Amino acid sequence: MRLSAILLALTLLASVALADWNGTIETIDGQTVVKNPEAPAHGTRVLAMNELWRRGGEDDEVFFGTIAEFMHDADGNIYLLDKQLCEIQIFGPDGEWLNTIGERGSGPGQFMNAADMFWAPNGEIGVVQAWPGKVVMLTPDGNPGTTFKLPYREGHGFQSVSQGDRQGDHVVLNGSAWVTEGDRQFQHAYLKSYAMDGTENAGYLDLKYEIKPGNSEFIEENWINFRRRWDVAPDGRVAAADGFKDYRIHVWNADGSLDRIIERPRYQAVKRTDEEKERFQLIYDAQTSWKRGSTFKVNDLHNSVQQLFFRQDGSLWVQSSAQRWRSPAGQYTSFDVYDTQGRFQWVMTLDADADPVQDSLFLAGDRAYVVTDALSARMARLSKSGETDLDSEAEPVNIISFEFPLPLEGTP
Repeated sequence: MRLSAILLALTLLASVALADWNGTIETIDGQTVVKNPEAPAHGTRVLAMNELWRRGGEDDEVFFGTIAEFMHDADGNIYLLDKQLCEIQIFGPDGEWLNTIGERGSGPGQFMNAADMFWAPNGEIGVVQAWPGKVVMLTPDGNPGTTFKLPYREGHGFQSVSQGDRQGDHVVLNGSAWVTEGDRQFQHAYLKSYAMDGTENAGYLDLKYEIKPGNSEFIEENWINFRRRWDVAPDGRVAAADGFKDYRIHVWNADGSLDRIIERPRYQAVKRTDEEKERFQLIYDAQTSWKRGSTFKVNDLHNSVQQLFFRQDGSLWVQSSAQRWRSPAGQYTSFDVYDTQGRFQWVMTLDADADPVQDSLFLAGDRAYVVTDALSARMARLSKSGETDLDSEAEPVNIISFEFPLPLEGTP
């Protein structure tokens, strides 16, 4: 698909412009619940994403492993966290390579098993290390930074951390803590806000699962919970998808009080094909291989909310399972766009030369970044490591930078 040379082309496809929003805002058990219809108020728009540059591939001296996160600095430079190579590569706004910081290890400024990174309130980079769970602080030029004290609970045991993000003077973390209560063990999956000294500021989610000794069965709905399906808004609010089959998103104020619940009651969850189910089974079996004798029960459905993020204007963009796994031929993907009250306003279709299943999508400021063949690369690594018997090969990863400005207000 040829990308348009126009910086931003917005095409209104809805037959009725500026239609009324046909949902309801109700108070149920003291909670504000926004029940949305399946049709957005203003129809569907197409956002033509202008390609700016691309790096990687066979002919580039730059090599990428597994990219976990992207973020910009004040000068528009882009930082890429590579969890496979245990490093952060820095590129200029035009794609020119500038520097590589970070390295594999367990000493100051070193990390392994990186899952995410964020700008800390003090201007340093916080690298989220999944296992063993901790946050490694680096200065932007790669020197060891301050110490971030990861909070522990009473009856503490192992910890893992999945994601982090800045929230004003605080940091929001998503992780898991294993605790002992008497002769029983539990896992807490949490989403909380912390000060830089590890003091808890606010709690949003804390799900508790009992861990059985010996041979146990992992359930996908519990394993996934809200991981990588939450974000922090510019005003400090936090949104998270805590359902699996249900299209449901909780939004909290920064202090932890519930603002509202956004729902699509009539959304139809997408059933997985046999091939898709087998692929997820292989991935999850590899992830839980540390617990010998365990089994993993994969759901017959895709989780309805695949990813979500806030834009600078406070709008909430949500990618559904249908928009990722059942995107029409020749179309990249789409997002459902909600206003600050949680009302379904648009379906925004992204026009780009990319694959919604194989490629990963990241957002940083007014840029979108596509990592090509991310899923194939993941399966190939599992195959080569002996964690699956799948014969899989992947093309070298490319990073493609696109302009991703805010859409215009109202209709074109």
